[in-house]
Amino acid sequence: MKIAAIDIGANSVHLVVSRLFAPGIREVLDRSKEMLQLGRATFRTGGIPPEDMDRAIAVLRRFRAIAEAQGVEAVLAVATSAVRDAKNRGEFVKRVEKEARLAVRVVTGEEEGRLIYAGVREGLPPSAGRVGVIDIGGGSAEVIVGDGDRVSYVKSLKLGVLRLAEKFPRAKDREAMEEHVRSEIKPVAREVKKRAPESVFGTSGSILAIAKLLGAREEGEVIHLGALEDLSHRLLTSSRRELASLGPVGESRADTIGPGSLVVRVFMEEAGLDELIPCDRALREGVVADYAARNGARLSMRDDDIADPRRRSVHVLARRLGAMDLHAMHTTRLALRMFDDLAPLHRLNGPEREILEYASLLHDSGYWISAEKHHKHAYYLIMNGSLEGFSEDERRLIALVARYHRGSLPSPTHEGYSALGKEDRRRVKLLAAILRVADGLDRSHAALVDEVRVFPDSGDVTLEIHASSDPELELYTAARRADLFREAFGRELNFRLAKKEER
Repeated sequence: MKIAAIDIGANSVHLVVSRLFAPGIREVLDRSKEMLQLGRATFRTGGIPPEDMDRAIAVLRRFRAIAEAQGVEAVLAVATSAVRDAKNRGEFVKRVEKEARLAVRVVTGEEEGRLIYAGVREGLPPSAGRVGVIDIGGGSAEVIVGDGDRVSYVKSLKLGVLRLAEKFPRAKDREAMEEHVRSEIKPVAREVKKRAPESVFGTSGSILAIAKLLGAREEGEVIHLGALEDLSHRLLTSSRRELASLGPVGESRADTIGPGSLVVRVFMEEAGLDELIPCDRALREGVVADYAARNGARLSMRDDDIADPRRRSVHVLARRLGAMDLHAMHTTRLALRMFDDLAPLHRLNGPEREILEYASLLHDSGYWISAEKHHKHAYYLIMNGSLEGFSEDERRLIALVARYHRGSLPSPTHEGYSALGKEDRRRVKLLAAILRVADGLDRSHAALVDEVRVFPDSGDVTLEIHASSDPELELYTAARRADLFREAFGRELNFRLAKKEER
């Protein structure tokens, strides 16, 4: 299984393409990075300017092309502080979806911290025990403590290096900047000290650059507080030209390396740390690790473990076409739950439920040919794939339901659909209407929607969403995909986010 992770940060945008063999076992196939500094204008004005959006979208289109050239099954894009703080973040997410064909998940500070921890932890042996992590990005700094897979403490602070450089731009602001940093980080550092981690790791480009300036270039070499204090003083008092001339700094970090050194120094002082271990694993690796953990059963599952020959045949085809991923399985679970709850309205039964299940598992199989018009490619692949135990009519129904998970609505002029009788056209419309909404409810491919409940009554239909994270993109996409539902069921579909106490 190959997947790509894109981290859209305040300072830079990163891509990593990995091949997953099992949870915790992977091979990095490609990496790329662009210093866009999306946060510079956001932290100054509150929004992302159109020209910055244009540059970001151009980079994201290129990153998606790199990922697709590697034959990935999924591209997981997350955005952090600059985007989540932008007043026009919705516009950014929609433009990226439309122009770069990427679903961006805007993570909270706490989610970001947990993903960073997952990325760091995956590279450590089980014997590492309790560890602490500090990540200093462009817009925020995350501090985490965990033991094994369990995170016991996570805090996100608005102490990113780009944010600090914008807030305190002049040399005479240095004392005010240190006072601000210390007041913000002191209670957090004290919490870390109280939890007594056996080791503490520092991630992000700023910390790695500081490590190189201190001569800690090899794995296992650490940042010592005494040396860091001297270096931080020099970095904060040097001119921009002097900083840019330093190899690990350069033009791209000349404005931010001083604030970065200040944050890590104050954190170490307040947490009582003499040493900090530099780590090159961070958020993007955490996104991959989280995906691998969610897909653990699939990575270790063997197709011959499936007793039903028809279901086994579907799984074999989906795996061969790279369509059997977390998104496919999660979409299938949501679709089947909707099917069951909507039974009083559609009055379909077991055979139709099976068609919906298999169409859901195969709905993204067209990516094997091309992302462009992949829904139409899915129809061709299912019709011509080696699905054993299915009649031609059953294959056609599965293929058509998958074909209509996105794009235009069923039309008598469409291949396959034109050959159906009245009752089979009704089946396709009802099942595709459900799949269309279920697919929208996992638009970010991150399984943010934990559960759905559908309440059909004498009037409109209400779909209740239970989610542990903000499903803003999922709700937006599902609402757009409700067009076929209205036509097939003759009812309006309303969406309701369950209150926290109901989840």
